Amino acid sequence: MQAEAESTPGVVPVHHQIADDLRAKIVRGDLAPGDPVPSVNELAKQWGCSPGTARTAIRLLLGEGRISGGAGRRATVRPSMQRIRMSVDLNQRQKDLVLESAEDRAATGAIELTAGLSIKDTKFVNSYTTITANGDLAAEFGIPEGSELLRREYENSRQDTGTRLSWSQSYIPVSLIESNHDLLDESKEPWPGGHQHQLYTVGIEIDRVERSVGARETTPADRARWDMQPGVPILRVRSRSIDVADRVVELSDAEYPADRIDLVFTEKLNRWPEGYPRFVKDGE
Repeated sequence: MQAEAESTPGVVPVHHQIADDLRAKIVRGDLAPGDPVPSVNELAKQWGCSPGTARTAIRLLLGEGRISGGAGRRATVRPSMQRIRMSVDLNQRQKDLVLESAEDRAATGAIELTAGLSIKDTKFVNSYTTITANGDLAAEFGIPEGSELLRREYENSRQDTGTRLSWSQSYIPVSLIESNHDLLDESKEPWPGGHQHQLYTVGIEIDRVERSVGARETTPADRARWDMQPGVPILRVRSRSIDVADRVVELSDAEYPADRIDLVFTEKLNRWPEGYPRFVKDGE
């Protein structure tokens, strides 16, 4: 969703006035994706300011991710990024997928459900490693330190540009899945139907997924992989898959640029007991 262009409040320095004006033109569509932004010299002449002031305004919009450029390249309006939507509905859709045919599961994965891209349009890379649980991971799963965990790393990128679409790292106790040796084999990825179907093959049904969200600043490597602009943070999402026996059976850490993900949370509230409260008008 494109945020509305808000003017900077208070006594506004010229560089903020310039940025406000350009931001409004981008939001209105006067400057469309791919259009060049006026140069530093053009802005300085238009606003009667120094090139340094105009350059500061450009840097503000670069930091917001509204334009791209720099290092000798003319700044242009940045196209809207492919957005990923994570919601309760997504988890239920993945659970429903478990009961569908192998053909349907093979044609529909997490990328299709979240970003709307086909598997054939993406490059998928994964790796599996068996590790021992440290104190933090052991506490998450409620297992002894030193227990074996399968650590799985997943990355999806666009075939056409190489831009990273998703990255995650998950952990699962080996004892839960060792009865199905295919689940320990990285060559079996991408698994048709995703992790809920993997767990289904060893008799585990997911009851709920709990998520916690944090953020971190980006590195130059992050910005290159994700095609990000400076100033846009990385959101870190930890997901705990909890089964019908109330056990944490999988822990997943995923990262997403904040400019292309929508996290949708639904809170279901308990109903009042029947007959309570009695609705009354004010003053009665």
